[in-house]
Amino acid sequence: MGYVPPPTPQHGLEEGPVLLKDGRTALLRRAGPRDLPLFVEFLRRLSPASLRMRFFSPIAPEKAAKLLLSAKPEEEKVVLVVLLGEPPRIVATGEYVRLKGEETAEVAFLVEDAYQGKGLGTLLLERLALLAAKRGVRRFQAFVLPENQRMLSVFMESGFQVKAHREGGEVEVEFEIVLTEKAAERFEWREKVSTLASLHPFFFPKGVAVVGASRDPESIGYRVLENLIFGRFQGPVYPVNEAIGKEGGTVGPLLAYPGLEAVPGPVDLVVVAVPKERVLEALEAAGRRGVRGAILLTTGFTPKEAQALAEKARRLGMRLLGPGSLGLVHTASRLAAGLVPLPREGPLAISSQSGTLGRAVLAYAEAMGLGVASFVSLGAKADLSSNDLLQFWEEDERTRVILLYLEGFGNPRRFSRLARRVGKRKPILAVHPSRDPLVRTLFAQAGVVRANSLEEAFDVAALLASGRLPENGRVRLVSNASGPSNLALEALREGNLEVEHVDLGSEAREEDFRKALEEALKGEAGSVFLLYVPMGFAREEAVVRLVQEARTEKLFLACLMGQDGPRARLLGPAVLYRFPESAAIALVRAWAYRRFREEPLVFPDFPDLRLAEARRLLEGRKTLSPEEARDLLQAFGLPLGEGEGLTLRLHAAPHPLFGPVLTLLLPTPLGDQVLGLRLTPLTEGDARELLKPLEGHADPEPYREIVLRVSRLLEEFPQVERLELALSGPRVARYEVALGGDR
Repeated sequence: MGYVPPPTPQHGLEEGPVLLKDGRTALLRRAGPRDLPLFVEFLRRLSPASLRMRFFSPIAPEKAAKLLLSAKPEEEKVVLVVLLGEPPRIVATGEYVRLKGEETAEVAFLVEDAYQGKGLGTLLLERLALLAAKRGVRRFQAFVLPENQRMLSVFMESGFQVKAHREGGEVEVEFEIVLTEKAAERFEWREKVSTLASLHPFFFPKGVAVVGASRDPESIGYRVLENLIFGRFQGPVYPVNEAIGKEGGTVGPLLAYPGLEAVPGPVDLVVVAVPKERVLEALEAAGRRGVRGAILLTTGFTPKEAQALAEKARRLGMRLLGPGSLGLVHTASRLAAGLVPLPREGPLAISSQSGTLGRAVLAYAEAMGLGVASFVSLGAKADLSSNDLLQFWEEDERTRVILLYLEGFGNPRRFSRLARRVGKRKPILAVHPSRDPLVRTLFAQAGVVRANSLEEAFDVAALLASGRLPENGRVRLVSNASGPSNLALEALREGNLEVEHVDLGSEAREEDFRKALEEALKGEAGSVFLLYVPMGFAREEAVVRLVQEARTEKLFLACLMGQDGPRARLLGPAVLYRFPESAAIALVRAWAYRRFREEPLVFPDFPDLRLAEARRLLEGRKTLSPEEARDLLQAFGLPLGEGEGLTLRLHAAPHPLFGPVLTLLLPTPLGDQVLGLRLTPLTEGDARELLKPLEGHADPEPYREIVLRVSRLLEEFPQVERLELALSGPRVARYEVALGGDR
């Protein structure tokens, strides 16, 4: 079995926002002595039965609180709490206590009665297991009363290999917390369920309130109502405006209300279109009403102010889109909640951090005839992000292609993990304005189809929206013009596609095109590319009809030069392009995506790793001597000594956003030449791609295991600040290891 990288939460592992199974927002953090009053209050709210399940006998809340918060070193004990509400109150706690001198820890949980069954026990078990494993704990044990079936289920359904046996009046549970593929899948599944539940009010609201609704046709509040009404949203829509509502008036055909508390029907989504100074008041009113989702259109917030709004919304139990969002549209529920009218329905899901760009993207999709499943304007991205949307679109049957316009990353490691998973089912296209090589590397490793421009993104989106991918790496190009053909040929060959070029010549007639196309569609090439330039021998309308009437399951592209209209559009079974390079580049991107889908994601494991020895070596240290650095590398099985072959350098250092970065360098008289970059953790395929530039100079294979072992070292011990290895053939000739803070 391969190595299973630990899951990457969207926020901190032991501190940050979390979601309950029903989508409600909460806060996870470490507990300390200052929390004693909160613990006493929490324990007083518990039923006698819940207290007995945890402590096995009656106990006073004050005494129980002191037991839970009893002081021990951080290496021996970790206590986590989940807090809800405003002001925050504890609704669940979990802890592990390490048995002295052992690799075993005892684990226990306690969840308030009203919040049992909301996934909190599972959430706490996941986080405690990940934290304990980082500190060298190998197994958990727990003692549970036989009647506590809910807690027993948490353990049994965790994905770990649980052993349980009855000892007297208790059930003793024990399991290894070394992460298995099944356990990692359960972690990811729990987060997906919670995320989808939290997004449900945004895409399928029972009722929508517009706070700041107005009768002024030039106002934002008026346009939001207009889009909801003309989009024919099937649920109730409530204009909320204190001045209009007090008069008992209407906005358009709808009765207005002075505040959310006066709205008579269900409201689980609010669109906030009020001045900046009134936003907090609107959120608090929504929280009192039990609203679960808020779209904040108001602009002008600093990043710090936006984060404060998101934290406030979470404490009030809701998720936030924005601030500075244009809103969202979801064609399946006919919802246009914001400043964007409802577009035609189709297979494309789009998110954009830029509002103005989002409008242009939708207009371009409309011109191409590409319908939209949903569009989300993220705005300042204080809470809802692309990572949330990827999980929704992964399960949305109407979404076939995902298009992201990204200006920055909140959690690129989480994005990479999600994109790798979602991309195995649906293509993800991304446009990012930065030329940062780390962004390009992230996309390449995650299987994201990177486009250099929005035009290129739509060229590729049109091809992928057809629902077909190249069957293999061969292309049959049928053309009647050598100049445009050469442009296409160069792009196709640069993209590692094998081209079978059928040049019909400038005098080709309709029958020549028909025969060549029929032969191409029946042949063994995985995709067919028809390139037509009007020459006066074959009529354009006849070639268009040939394309429209073709019968094939293959990926079929056509370029009819000289035609008006968008750069790319669907035409029968084919995707029609105006320019040969556009079609060729789109096909290259589709082939790269096909290869990613077929490449297994294997993170290799090495049974000879001495992790416990390495952990003891690094524990409590800020620096390493050369001898200790040698021992660390040997604990990871890295071969030390001189060897024969190319001299290379491997540099490794953490990036504050992207995590550990591996850089392969070739020393030259003019300085080090960068051969490749990769972000950890590396798959087998990542290692091959990193070493690919060596082909023609040296055999990459001897170096493959070195970079994979280094990747694992950096994942296991993030306190390694910098690693410099001089490689002599398949051996480490010189090395330098520097430690820093635990990132």
